[in-house]
Amino acid sequence: LDALRLVFGDHVERAAVTGVGDGRHRRRVMVKLADRANPVPLRSLGDGAARMFSVALALANCRDGILLIDEAENGIHYTLHGKFWNMVLGTAHANNTQVVATTHSRDCINGFADAALGCPDIGGNLVRIDRHNGRLHTVEYSMDELETAAEQNIEVR
Repeated sequence: LDALRLVFGDHVERAAVTGVGDGRHRRRVMVKLADRANPVPLRSLGDGAARMFSVALALANCRDGILLIDEAENGIHYTLHGKFWNMVLGTAHANNTQVVATTHSRDCINGFADAALGCPDIGGNLVRIDRHNGRLHTVEYSMDELETAAEQNIEVR
């Protein structure tokens, strides 16, 4: 619910999974919004809501494990990236989960930087993978370097 509230605020009252998932009947998530008489399918609320919900659900189900998020920015409005990363970092820390995420989005990286800098006790790293002379190598950014890059609008992708 908290993940959906990042998108819709207090309009989200509850969510439930319906269906039996037996192959004939598909399971789906229904969301009750304050301004609607009946619950609506999560998918009808847009890709951002579905992405927030799915990442939150994945985080809840991989306690003491590793979560891989490919193209973390997909479906999430650029204004929500900071809130998205606050949710991910906070929940991952609480659940002892390591998160590895990929992105090509500068907005997503800036949102990560804002969230990670706001949670210095949690920790986070930005690692870029480059190709040099046909070989892959990593470029790691410390939190200080990431903060400077965000403040000075320096490209880190």
